[in-house]
Amino acid sequence: MYTFRKAVTSLVPIWVTVFLSLAFAQKGMSTEYTRNSRPPMLNYAELVTLSEQDPIDSTLAEKLQTLLTTPFVNNEAFHRGAKPIRQVCRQKNPCLRLIAWNIERGLQLDEIKLAFTNKSGFLSNAIPKSSAEKDAPQVSAVSADREKLGAQIDILQSADLIVLNEVDWGMKRTEYRAVVKELGDALNMNWAYGVEFVEVDPKVLGRQSFADVKDEVKRKELEELFSVDQNRVLGLHGSAILSRYPIREAKLLPFKYQAYDWYKGEKGYGTTESTKRKGASLAFGEEILREVRRGGRTNLIATLDVPDLPEGKLTVVAAHLENRTTPSGRRKEAEELLELLRPISNPVVVAGDMNTTGKDGSVSDIKSLAKKKAMDPQFWTTKGIKYATGVGIGMDIASFAFKSTKFQADPTTSGVPFLAANPEKGFFEYLDDFRFDDGTRVDFRGDAELSVSGRRGTLGNSNERAGKGFVTTFALPRTLGAKGKFKLDWIFVKGYLEQDTNIPESYRFAPTFARTMNELNGALEEPLSDHAPISVDLPLSQPGPLKTLARGAK
Repeated sequence: MYTFRKAVTSLVPIWVTVFLSLAFAQKGMSTEYTRNSRPPMLNYAELVTLSEQDPIDSTLAEKLQTLLTTPFVNNEAFHRGAKPIRQVCRQKNPCLRLIAWNIERGLQLDEIKLAFTNKSGFLSNAIPKSSAEKDAPQVSAVSADREKLGAQIDILQSADLIVLNEVDWGMKRTEYRAVVKELGDALNMNWAYGVEFVEVDPKVLGRQSFADVKDEVKRKELEELFSVDQNRVLGLHGSAILSRYPIREAKLLPFKYQAYDWYKGEKGYGTTESTKRKGASLAFGEEILREVRRGGRTNLIATLDVPDLPEGKLTVVAAHLENRTTPSGRRKEAEELLELLRPISNPVVVAGDMNTTGKDGSVSDIKSLAKKKAMDPQFWTTKGIKYATGVGIGMDIASFAFKSTKFQADPTTSGVPFLAANPEKGFFEYLDDFRFDDGTRVDFRGDAELSVSGRRGTLGNSNERAGKGFVTTFALPRTLGAKGKFKLDWIFVKGYLEQDTNIPESYRFAPTFARTMNELNGALEEPLSDHAPISVDLPLSQPGPLKTLARGAK
């Protein structure tokens, strides 16, 4: 039916929507998909109030709560006749290809759109890398392996589902752009967006004081750097799901357990802490590092109509766990999320930045290490908007706080009791032990036959493994060798697996041939993000035996 519809719609485009509607109707699904909806936005005066007043009046509090619990939903692509690619994977079976990517706010949005839409244009902009640079974080020898880069672009462009973290809407650092909307329009995909934080730091709102900067030229540069257009700034930052399948419904559910208070905690960091110290330049630096935000970590959960699946639908979660907490804090968030998902009987994909550093990322641990750069106002004029919120420099500084590299590439490993315990182990043990109400589980399998690298190991089917641990997805700037490289981004899949078994029936919608695209991310002069995109293929039909599944692997 699907192939027939594809052939007909290619000849008679006007019937695209009709044929899609019939296909979904056969599965008993509604075709009354929301065209475009979003909660009311905050104006500049309200953002200032959220920045300066606590508590706030009930009217504004209700408006903020609505923004933090109501997803943006857009199915215009479906109504334009868009349909899934349904990439052909193994045994000529169709599969759903998923991409997960923390895009660092969309600072390189034009380049990211180029990678998704124009292969030759992106390749023409790729810069050759000298052999001396091959080991630098996020950088690969593009000139020596353009075929691999081209293959990664093909993977990116053939995705039917994209999960994004750190997505801006109405922020100066990303030119006030609606990042997810631009990507949805460029890729002709349906999308949902969930606000994680409303950014209300004085520097984000153009209200940062630079009176402590005595050099007039530097002070004016900083004032210009942090000035904003009050009519365009919206202060939104969150996660997004883009899909070639229509979005039946979407939910935005903030964690009840918030591991860090980004409003009170950051207010204390930038004011209370700075008053304890002497030196105007240090106080100034702490204010730059500070990120005052309203909101907290949240779960964007979308239900997609996928006719190929027996239940006709797929649940997708864009996850972003807290970085400014301990590993145990992240585990509590994971436990809460899985409890939300426990009753779901159809397939589920949870993807995103889990911040599995293995370390305590609390603000107090990095303050003393921030002094040198925080005391230099000139640093901020040279780094520009990318570091305007403090996260870039904060993560850079944090690289010196990691005393162990053992678990950076493999947070799932057991460690050595009493000598080198793995702080993240509990997170993965809970995921592995968890069972949904229908008896299924998160697929932890790692078959050599279903790995692009031919390696076995825990979660190897859903996340690409390297010689030791996993291929890392995040690299801190200005670090050497393995230090500062981490496996932070993950894809977890609930298909039809009830127990660990290699029988063919357990591989329908099971993750296969996961990839980490560091080469693509570092192909241009400026990396597309500080995280690399990752992908996985999910078979939509019943696969054959495991050995035949692996035939023709690319």
